[in-house]
Amino acid sequence: MTTTLENLLDLSDFAWGRLRARVQGLTDEEYFWEPFDGCWSVRKTDDGPAMESTPIPPEPAPFTTLAWRISHIVDILQEDRTATWFGHEVDAADGQPPVPASAAEALTGLDHSYDVWRRRLAALSTEDLDRPMGAIAGQYAEHNGMDFALHILDELIHHGAEVGTVRDFYRGLHPEDPFTAALAGEVTAAERPGLVAEAAAAQRWDVIPQLAELGFGLNEKTTDGFTAAHLAAGNGSLDTVRFLVERGADLSITDPRFNADVLGWAKWFKQADVVAYLEA
Repeated sequence: MTTTLENLLDLSDFAWGRLRARVQGLTDEEYFWEPFDGCWSVRKTDDGPAMESTPIPPEPAPFTTLAWRISHIVDILQEDRTATWFGHEVDAADGQPPVPASAAEALTGLDHSYDVWRRRLAALSTEDLDRPMGAIAGQYAEHNGMDFALHILDELIHHGAEVGTVRDFYRGLHPEDPFTAALAGEVTAAERPGLVAEAAAAQRWDVIPQLAELGFGLNEKTTDGFTAAHLAAGNGSLDTVRFLVERGADLSITDPRFNADVLGWAKWFKQADVVAYLEA
């Protein structure tokens, strides 16, 4: 029987995995992107990078950059209260949450802050979750540890969704076509080995044969762990599946989300023509 704490850890890991996948490949330009005037961001100060803020936030609240939002997530997960409000001591090795000054620092900071939060969450007992937090939690003294754990998870989930949405806005306004660049010889297989899988994810079936001719690997995966064959089978692109099979793609590879091979994807997504071809 799954315990309450195991359910909390599963939810936390799922939300974290989704966020971490959404920030893969983040650049400094995107990290500090301000779509219009008046945004809050991370600014350089004499004391180092700092998140913009005021004692009382303005109404309506300013639009916040990825730098601000990611720094906020790091702070939420790693701050001392995610230990002390549960009645636990802070491990000095955990450190204090930084304000990342670059995209690379942001990814490092996110990874560390989640490690801190998860270890603290995993260390909780049933008593920790059931007990009112007391005076240390101020106005939330009568709330118990479960209330607080769910609050932190809500912060991780909804701010993670905001980060993904801002990345979608940025991509829409700064379109990239790596496939055209690869066909023009401007991107190599060594530089972007998973480009065939990316083409399948974008449903650019037309460029997959051309990328294969240029030496891009057929069995490489997207950041989510899907091969081009998985995606072609699931989408019912029979011509692409045929091409990949004829070129020797490995159909036995399983994905991390469903633990299914290519035929499994075709069956799950009810692609009868692809199923019949693969089974034949």
